[in-house]
Amino acid sequence: MVLQKLTFLLILINSLLIAEDSLVFIIRVDDIQSRNTTTLPRSINDFQNAVEARGGKVTWAVIPHRLIETQNYNGILSGDLRRSVARGHEICMHGYNHICTRCGASGHEMFCSATNTHFTLAEQLAILDSGLKVLRDTLGVVPKSFVPPAHVADTTTWAALAARNFPWLSSTGVRKEFIYSGLYNLPPHNEYTWQMTQSVYTSKLNQALSDIKTNGLSDGYFCLLLHDPFMRAGYENGLVITWTAALMDSLNAYFGGRIKYMTLSEAGEYFRDGSATGVNETEEIANLPVLEQNYPNPFNSSTVIRYTVSGNRNSSALLRTSRKSETRITIKVYDLLGREVATLADEEKTAGNYQAEFSADRYDLSSGIYICRMQAGDFLTARKMLYIH
Repeated sequence: MVLQKLTFLLILINSLLIAEDSLVFIIRVDDIQSRNTTTLPRSINDFQNAVEARGGKVTWAVIPHRLIETQNYNGILSGDLRRSVARGHEICMHGYNHICTRCGASGHEMFCSATNTHFTLAEQLAILDSGLKVLRDTLGVVPKSFVPPAHVADTTTWAALAARNFPWLSSTGVRKEFIYSGLYNLPPHNEYTWQMTQSVYTSKLNQALSDIKTNGLSDGYFCLLLHDPFMRAGYENGLVITWTAALMDSLNAYFGGRIKYMTLSEAGEYFRDGSATGVNETEEIANLPVLEQNYPNPFNSSTVIRYTVSGNRNSSALLRTSRKSETRITIKVYDLLGREVATLADEEKTAGNYQAEFSADRYDLSSGIYICRMQAGDFLTARKMLYIH
């Protein structure tokens, strides 16, 4: 009897250790593809095949506009990406074209780091809409995960992503948590292959293994970041592919069946639905302010916008607001160029249901789409309205 109890205890302890020692592993490759029109190869297949052979999956962070630029007129990359999705890999949207219209620099486009200013909600929604259209037209996919260009963004970007129903994000910020209402974040951990050469091959491999066994296990997941598979020398000479294969071989040997390879979206769903954060997200989101769709919509004269100011919201780290009895509510209407058209509300409100009327007849407006944006404390949300003159 004592022996049976001891055996059961050892099995229980071993199972707990295995559970704590398990790891979700994400491979994210950004900037597909380069504007370099001379660097070869033009195929993602060698890298993908090496990852697949070891049980892994790839999340391709695609810059949509690159798919319709001259370097992809032959359609090779588009075809490779379509086949990649069919094999269980993921397309993640990575901005639109990586060119800032405010300062002209490459890299950021939703938040100008040169001027430290964000683009308006309407401008960012337009960026997202353009990118989504390209991905639908060229790849036939509607991505659910997003990587901000240059990892530069603020709550306006989060509001735009939420308005376009993106549930998964991979950017700087909290790990395995909601960074915004309905937007779950899994940041990358590290990049090791940016300037991969034979001289740093072993040291980078050892560093990655050490980081994964410490930071990865501590976080419960590890997101390996790679970049620019069509312009880095390490891809041309196969060094990055060999290095990634060696890393995965070592991880498979160390973790065995305790490593779970997932795409970014799969990992987001895995942690969001199975995480025990101590916060009831359903209640949390239910307590957020609500901006309802205007009615009627489309409209040709006036339309009514109903909204709800939340009551006793809890104070999680991500959705924290004051517990005071009143909240500052601002509701404004913008055109698609981000120009303010009207202010419908700008005052302190107690918890409850409200409505505002937008009378287009008061303004010299042309027919088209307008954005109604509500801000309640640090919370932003928006709705599209179609005006027909």
